[in-house]
This record gives sequence, structure tokens and C-alpha cells, in this order.
Amino acid sequence: MHVGDRVRLIHFKQEGIITNFLPNHVIEVEIEDGFRIPVLQNEVTLIAMEETIVFREKRQRISMQDSVPESNKVVGEVGFFLVFIPINEKQLTVNLVNNTEIDILFTIGELKDDNYGGIAAGHLRKKTFQKVEEANLDRFEKWSPLLIQALIFKAGFGTPKEPLTRKIVFNADSFFKSKKKSPLLDKEGYVFQIDQKIESVKPEKINAEQLKESMLSANAPTEPVKEKIIEKIILPPKFKNREIDLHIEKLTDKADRMNAGEMLELQLDTFEKQLDKAIFENVGEVIFIHGVGNGTLRTEIQRRLSKHKNVAFFQDAQKERFGYGATSAKIK
Repeated sequence: MHVGDRVRLIHFKQEGIITNFLPNHVIEVEIEDGFRIPVLQNEVTLIAMEETIVFREKRQRISMQDSVPESNKVVGEVGFFLVFIPINEKQLTVNLVNNTEIDILFTIGELKDDNYGGIAAGHLRKKTFQKVEEANLDRFEKWSPLLIQALIFKAGFGTPKEPLTRKIVFNADSFFKSKKKSPLLDKEGYVFQIDQKIESVKPEKINAEQLKESMLSANAPTEPVKEKIIEKIILPPKFKNREIDLHIEKLTDKADRMNAGEMLELQLDTFEKQLDKAIFENVGEVIFIHGVGNGTLRTEIQRRLSKHKNVAFFQDAQKERFGYGATSAKIK
């Protein structure tokens, strides 16, 4: 047995996932309602992945055959979700949910300081879900952006699917407004859809005889060309600018108990989060007020801005106002 294995309790009906090994041959099992219970190892038995998949697909097949006529069945190709399910007031489980009729190969990781840290990778069969991590809600402000990548697999011939890449930056306002019942998990949680449906454009049918007549007839009345109405995605207007003060006394009241390295780490962490927030909220320009000092913070901020794909350019901000103590970044 290993952490992550699915098990069934021998003398009860519950099933769950092994989350920890405790002393005296006791294991900790997280059952489906999110509770964790200690159980003796000899009181559980492993559930093979094949058993779970076969029985789930069999139940779904029977249900669909009973309720949907064969001619009306639709293969769902959209429905890939990132779902946070509360365990208690402070902890959440992080889950990937595949509510489609196709298989998904996925990776999920976090982005921090221009680095990528892998969290999990795997194969999500159709109509399945997988817990990938746990998160602490009381540390929400320190959450790093998540990068989710996926390959779509469907047996047989059809339209090829492009690999999916989605970066999710967490904002308190949008996060807590996303609460609803999760597909498959059937629990209240914070739900984010990773994929979206792209409709194909159907070519218009051309009547060859009408086209010929209109070209050959000199007296044929000319009709105004009908303009196609194209739905455009309208982004909110970019705000003029935003100022972020990175002076340590503005960020914490514990500066007198911090060394230089800890101060710099806090300032850079705030810089990264505020930059991501500005990009997410479509801000046009951000001014980071870092002071002059020994130049370490200014140099590191400008180094990171120079490598950021969402930054068009940066420069020293309004020298008459800030001197060399601030950097302005123009967001693309």
C-alpha cells in the first residue's frame, strides 16, 4: 500500500484514499465526504483502478441507455475543471475533474519567480476526477499561479485537438464568487473551467445559377452587401496606472525582527503578486516604488520585468517625483 491508493473498508461500506501512515500499523484514509479516519491496515483492502473505471463506466452506460435515445446522444468534449473542495474552514482539496466523454493527459504545476514546480501529472479517463493537492485557505494571499497543460485523446478519426495550456492566477474577488456544485464530485466548491468550446465556422452555401445571373445581367439591381456580424470579445479598458509601495514599513510591522534577506524576500514576493494581479485586472501601467537604498531591490525588479512576457517595457518612473526610487512597467 502507498499514499494515494484507493481502498475499501472491509467491515464498512466506505471507500477512500490513503493519505498517511501512522504508528502501530494504522493508516489514515480520506473518505468521500472529506473526513479522514484512522484505520488498521488489516481492516482495508486495495481497490484496483481497473475495477473503479469498469464499474463507473458500466453504471454510466446503463444510465445513459435508460434515459437518452440513441439518436440524441451527444459526445461531450468540453468539461475540464479545476475544483477546490473545502475540508474544513482552513483546508481545501485541489481536484481536476474530467466531465467529458474523452480522455485527458494532464500536468499541473505552480509558477514562482520565473520557475515552474510540478505538482502532479496523470491520465484522467472520461467522467473521472483526481485529487492532486491540498491548499490552505488562510495562506490564500501567498498562492502561486497554477499552470495546467493537457493533451486530448479520442479513439478513431475526427477533428484534431490542439494541446491545452491554461495559466490560472488567483484573485480573492473572483475566487470566492466561483462557488457552486462541482460536476462529478457533486459537492459545493470553488469551480474553474479550464477548457472552452470553440465553434467551427460553417461555410455558406452558394447558389451557382443565381451567381451566374447576377454577373451576366447588366441591368440586374445591385444589392448592398450584407455585412456579417462578428461577435467580438470586448476587454475592459486598461486603467491608467497603479502605484505599489514596496518600502518594508508599508508591508509589515515586524521589520525590526527581520534580517536583510527576509525583507528582500517579502518585497519581491509582494512585487510578483502585485504584478500578476495587475496583469489579471488589465491594468495598463504599474509603478513599483522601491526606494534607492543599495540598489539590490531595484536591480532584481528590473531583471524580472525584462524577462516577463506580459511586460511591454519598463523605465525609471518620473524622476522629478521619485528620483531613481521607482520603476514603471507598461503591461501588454
